[in-house]
Amino acid sequence: MAQDLVYLVEGSVATPAVRVSLAEAGLKEREDLQEWVVVHPEVIGDGVRVITIEYDRWSTGSGTSARQRLDVLGLDRSGRLVVVELKRERDRDIHLQALTYAALVSRFTIATLASAHADFLNRRGQTTSADEAMAHLRDHVEGEFDPELLTNPRIVLLAAEHPPQVVTAVDWLCNVSGHRLDIELRTMSAWQIGTQVAVQFDSIYPVLGIDDMLLSPTDVDATTTSTVAEKTTEATRTANTVQRIIDNGLLAIGAALTLQPTTEIPADARAAIESWVAEEPYRGRATWTADSTGPLRWEGDGNTWRPTTLIRHIIKQASGLDRGGRGPAWWVTEAGVDLTALAYGRNTRDWTDLHQLIAQLRPGEWTNYGEIAQIIALPAISVGQHIASCLDCPYGAHRVLTSAGKPADGFRWADPTITQTCREVLTGEGIIFHSDGRADPDQKLSAATLHQRRKLKNIPMQDAPVS
Repeated sequence: MAQDLVYLVEGSVATPAVRVSLAEAGLKEREDLQEWVVVHPEVIGDGVRVITIEYDRWSTGSGTSARQRLDVLGLDRSGRLVVVELKRERDRDIHLQALTYAALVSRFTIATLASAHADFLNRRGQTTSADEAMAHLRDHVEGEFDPELLTNPRIVLLAAEHPPQVVTAVDWLCNVSGHRLDIELRTMSAWQIGTQVAVQFDSIYPVLGIDDMLLSPTDVDATTTSTVAEKTTEATRTANTVQRIIDNGLLAIGAALTLQPTTEIPADARAAIESWVAEEPYRGRATWTADSTGPLRWEGDGNTWRPTTLIRHIIKQASGLDRGGRGPAWWVTEAGVDLTALAYGRNTRDWTDLHQLIAQLRPGEWTNYGEIAQIIALPAISVGQHIASCLDCPYGAHRVLTSAGKPADGFRWADPTITQTCREVLTGEGIIFHSDGRADPDQKLSAATLHQRRKLKNIPMQDAPVS
């Protein structure tokens, strides 16, 4: 595994940073690491709200209590709990502790969660009642709380380093065991330049190529290795409604959406919204941007919004009522399906259009995810994620490169008999790579050319090379 190198750049001078342990940097587990997570919850995942820290109030129905201390408990926008176990150093038992806490928090109800959150906010000087905490949580979640989802928390293990036995155990828990847990391994490293210290956070699992880090019984005669790429790709998908739609390419960029108030608000408020929209019909229209930070572009003001935030705004503007709603359920596609049903139903995208485009790439040609994404109206990341996990893509997927004109780090062949690297095959096909590792831009096919070729449908699919 390559060693990370970090430099402080000042003009033409690059000063190397020295990697130090958190202890050497004078940083502590609770006072520093835990506080970073509270202030910057993005280090444990997008859209996570910290519910409480150091929670230790556990008891049975008979009154028996336990004082085990949970480091951090979060809540993502889908309404799923996030259990975070923090270690300043390497710890070979970190996953065992986290599993215990996951089992304990799986018994949280929405009411006890609100109570714990209110207590946490009050301890931090923010006077909050349980009802107010409940309102905060409902505003945070995209849609209604699902009691079943609360029983299946996600686990994040954050430490300076994760030893192979932890990585191996986590992979088994996520992919082999019957429960199929959702566990992420994240690391942090400290860098010192003079008196300044910088801390870097990295996600190491799930990732493509994780098999290089897994322990297996030694076999001197083994000539092949297995991969868990398809499993880890699935594990990276969150339960978030918007993210599910983006990850699975279920809705094209620019797709029209129509406002459809649900029955979760009073009838008079619904009537007020309908009248308000009837006055200016554009208020009830939006388009899909496929951007997780603002997936809806509302015609009411031309800005991008998150579904739930927009619904709260609309309810207040139209009726004066200050309350939220299950945002995704209020927006309906032209096919009459609301976003929640689209994300959690049995909808899977037909990737035939992408496969047809890949088949149009000839030896000596390449394109990137962005060019293909333009044609099929999806984000480039959705195209890249599909190719990375697809076992049915036609031969030629290796000719789809990143925006930098380089093979993706996680690229793997659908055909396991191909032993050459992606770059080796492309070079053999005539692609020229420059000294910076980028493919020759003169050999790149544009979206317009690819689209025209697909319309003609006269380019045969290429056969794979013989290894």
